[in-house]
Amino acid sequence: AKTKLADAEQKIRDAQADIDEISAGEWYTLDRDAIPCFATFEQNADRIADIARIFPVFFFLVAALVALTTMTRMVEENRQQIGTLKALGYSNFAISAKYLLYALAASLSGALAGILVGFAGFPSVIWYAYSIMYQVPDFQIIYYPNLIAISLAVSVAVISLATFFACAETLREKPASLMLTKAPPAGRRVILEYIRPLWRRMSFSHKVTARNLLRYKKRFFMTVLGVAGCTALLLVGFGLQDSIMDIVNYQYTKLNHYDLTISLSEEKALTEQNGLSAILSDSAQIESSGAYYTKSMTVSSKEGKEGTVMLTVGQDAANVQAYFTLRTRVGQHKIDYGENSAILTEKTAETLGVKVGDTIWLHTEDGGRKAVKITGVTENYIFSRLILSPGLYEEITGAAPAWNTVLAQSTCGGDLAACNALSSDILQKNYISSVSFIEDTTSAFTNVISCINYVVLVVIACAGALAAVVLYNLININIAERKKELATIKVLGFYDREVNRYIFREIDILSFIGALVGLGIGVPL
Repeated sequence: AKTKLADAEQKIRDAQADIDEISAGEWYTLDRDAIPCFATFEQNADRIADIARIFPVFFFLVAALVALTTMTRMVEENRQQIGTLKALGYSNFAISAKYLLYALAASLSGALAGILVGFAGFPSVIWYAYSIMYQVPDFQIIYYPNLIAISLAVSVAVISLATFFACAETLREKPASLMLTKAPPAGRRVILEYIRPLWRRMSFSHKVTARNLLRYKKRFFMTVLGVAGCTALLLVGFGLQDSIMDIVNYQYTKLNHYDLTISLSEEKALTEQNGLSAILSDSAQIESSGAYYTKSMTVSSKEGKEGTVMLTVGQDAANVQAYFTLRTRVGQHKIDYGENSAILTEKTAETLGVKVGDTIWLHTEDGGRKAVKITGVTENYIFSRLILSPGLYEEITGAAPAWNTVLAQSTCGGDLAACNALSSDILQKNYISSVSFIEDTTSAFTNVISCINYVVLVVIACAGALAAVVLYNLININIAERKKELATIKVLGFYDREVNRYIFREIDILSFIGALVGLGIGVPL
């Protein structure tokens, strides 16, 4: 019993010694945002939120346009019926109620169907895209009453207001006027008529098309705006897809020119006779290499804006310029890497709100801040870096860089077997923390990008479907409004092909104008 008691007391003393040793150590408190997978997932969610802030606005505007044209056409088709009801003594409210109830029923049923698709359809596609990269739980549909109420209210308000204004315009007329067929708009001269050499050479049908384009002003603006909105959405969707899918390839072919990163646990790996330098020099698979100091650090501007960068210090200036293309994105002007260089990547500079010549502060581990004057802002798309010269780093921190990273260019060329063999050779040294090839990084970013690509494809599909609905609706109204006109020109001897061109020549021109306007809207969007 005494022996057991002594053993227990010794274990307690050992445990207390361990606790004292741990307490005397350096502690780091890391929250969930410091875990890479959580951080990247949050960033992806923020990107989806940015898309969600813009696209519903355009979709609502185009949908409102479709509703306005549809209900306006419906009211105008029932002019004689409305005139008869007014003559029989029905009030304007009673007559409008029919169309308002119709619009209300259509908007409610459409909004409810859209809510089901919006809460169950689109999120499930996005969630599936994220499940490719992350281990996420099964998708669960959660309905948010406030979003449902807002969506219903906006949908009903937009369509009801469009119907109300369409009815109000018609009901202002007298019953006798309403029971007569509405006269078509009067023709008028167009600017082209004053350009005599051009006007004389135009055919009769082309002259009629030119006059009709400005004769029906409402249809002109509705078609142009409808096509412009859809074109802007399509341009943004395809533009996002093209730019996103090419980011990785562009970064690692145009801007970064190394394919192997070796992290060291001890600086002596670069100096020992049989250390890393021997492996790199003896290996036929290593073309070139350079020593670097890298560390993830926080930087801030004088306004208090913060960002995280990978502090990068290169031992040899020529190697830095060989491995990193340092240039401005606009104009692609070369940025020199000299003795006092502090080069920040463009996105971080934009986030901090700084430019060349401004000062940022580098946050140190002891809670201090070191001022760094920016000498260049370089083009960059993946990761955020602050590239310092060794002399400036030593001046700022008061210590020489402790080289802890080697960047190298190998001849593996994506050959998995060759890459694994080279990694195994290097990892045999106990002071090597990790070895990673650029293919590992590009694979991770490609997974991230593929998630966003699913969302972009959904946007493109929705914009394309909306464009089809807009054009079908406007063309259908255009033809329905001009049945008598089309019948007249057929009686006058126009062939079917000529009648088709009579209508669709206008549609083609209006669509072309709308597409140009849409490109003008889509580029800044």
